[in-house]
Amino acid sequence: MNNKFIKKVLILMLSLMIQAAFSNLAHSADALSGVKSATADSADTNINDRYALPPSKVNIEPCKRETLRLHPGLIEKQRMQHRHGDFMVRFQIQGHDGLEWFMLCDLATGKVIESF
Repeated sequence: MNNKFIKKVLILMLSLMIQAAFSNLAHSADALSGVKSATADSADTNINDRYALPPSKVNIEPCKRETLRLHPGLIEKQRMQHRHGDFMVRFQIQGHDGLEWFMLCDLATGKVIESF
């Protein structure tokens, strides 16, 4: 056989073996990091309920109740906002009286900050 052909076959086989080895290493590293992060996350936060809202979003429902108490109607849009480390939610309300209201509520306290 031709020496060039043999060299090409050997290089191809070697590259495939290296690719397979690195692929297995990357897969096992991903699997290990996923296990460690899942246990570390649950240990750090002490949350038993996996469906519980994160602390920054716990007050969404009190914000909804407060905005609808101030301006009864239908919430058309809800948008999360993050400013200078504070989380807020902005509601667009179509009031029963026909007026449209925008309400800004602080998620840390559940209180309405601004109404316009």
